[in-house]
Amino acid sequence: MENTPKILLLLTGGTIGSAVNDNCIDVDSRRGDDLLALYKEQVNSAVAFEVIRPFNILSENAEPKHWLQIIKTLQSHQLNDYDGVIIAHGSDTLPYTAAALAYGLDCPLIPIVLIAANYAIGEPKSNAIANFSAAVTFISNIRLPGFYAIYQNSDQISYVHLATRLQEADWLKDDFTSFGGPLGIFDQRGLCCLPSPKNPTMMKLYNPSPGDVPFIKEFRNEVLALRAYPGLNYQLFDLHKRPIRAVLHSLYHCGSGNITGENGTSLLAFIKDNPQVDHYMISYKNIHGNLYASCQELIAVGGIPLENISFEAALTKLNFAYNQQECLPLNYMKREFFYEFLRDTQENGYVI
Repeated sequence: MENTPKILLLLTGGTIGSAVNDNCIDVDSRRGDDLLALYKEQVNSAVAFEVIRPFNILSENAEPKHWLQIIKTLQSHQLNDYDGVIIAHGSDTLPYTAAALAYGLDCPLIPIVLIAANYAIGEPKSNAIANFSAAVTFISNIRLPGFYAIYQNSDQISYVHLATRLQEADWLKDDFTSFGGPLGIFDQRGLCCLPSPKNPTMMKLYNPSPGDVPFIKEFRNEVLALRAYPGLNYQLFDLHKRPIRAVLHSLYHCGSGNITGENGTSLLAFIKDNPQVDHYMISYKNIHGNLYASCQELIAVGGIPLENISFEAALTKLNFAYNQQECLPLNYMKREFFYEFLRDTQENGYVI
């Protein structure tokens, strides 16, 4: 007789932990109980849940300190005593928390699955129970070690994402996508992987190589992210008067940025004028291939190109890199933690 699956459930708030009152959506601590009650009512499955509430907030209010709170909560438990972990989280900042787990925790031997919801529990269009049910089944039946997010999009398909590749949901349909594409689809057949050379093989996923992650005591807000757009005035950002250690520049699709602008619109001048700050640029496919002249000039003055990584994963990773003391931040950024880098055969010059 099989043992009853044991799942550690972390409730952190978000839409999946909210209620609607007078057209206002806000967190409600009772919603975690509703999530379990509705699941048990709709799914005839014997599962033992241990429930913890690290905090209860809408995820737009989440900060790096909340990542650390989740990480410390998980580290305080013997995770191998469980079949898996489910983290119910808000959708707004889900990709950042998802990536943070991979940078803050040693690669687990069990599944750690993040879920969210498009509407509050009880709302007609809510996918909360569908996402929670899929996560429970994924843990109980698939038992795939590592960090994942499972979410049912508006096409009614539940997608499984590598946690470090999840991107922000779109504004129109609240659908999530993955950098390079999802790992697979999860339905009554189980996990149906989407064939892609960009994704790790199931053999790799089922045979993780745990490595110690650098220790983080606290996060200092010393990382800035800037997304390029025509007319961005870099003179608005006086980095000499602020404790900024690193800037993430999200550039145009081919890795290029303005190098000829006047009156503060030149990224080239901004990097030259702020050599005390590390300037990272995303996201190149192959920095050794053919690059536009602007790309080459930005690299020549000290811009650090990052290859094949999403904005969400890169920004989260920078926060960890500049708040740990065990290695140089650049070495940290080059280290792969949980498949955040796409490893496909790259085309010269262009970026993702």
